[in-house]
Amino acid sequence: MNIYWVESCDHCEDWFVAASDAEQAVQYFAEYLGYDIFEDKVMTTLVCEDQSLMTVPGPHFLDNREILSSGGEFIDFHDQDILEHVPQETAQLVGGETRIVRYGKNVFMEGNVLRVALQMEGKLPKS
Repeated sequence: MNIYWVESCDHCEDWFVAASDAEQAVQYFAEYLGYDIFEDKVMTTLVCEDQSLMTVPGPHFLDNREILSSGGEFIDFHDQDILEHVPQETAQLVGGETRIVRYGKNVFMEGNVLRVALQMEGKLPKS
């Protein structure tokens, strides 16, 4: 299985998907999260191949253990910019801290609904 970074135009729920090919990764992401792959411009990037994922049936979102075992490294990040605008309790209700992962020289930032909402309100710069 391959590991793909899958993102949508709104960047609310970007994350890694294990799938046999890019088409399967996009289809899984879109169906699971309710995106239209044509109207919402769901895109994918091949991150790496991981033979250990071959035993897992079907496409799925990677969990933290799979990311680490496939060579990913978590980068410490505490959403201080978000916490300047909303209380910690509110941020936790929406999903907690944003995960950032490095694979080799590439860095990927998890989609965060609260971050996107604050960007749309002009309270945070768009990344």
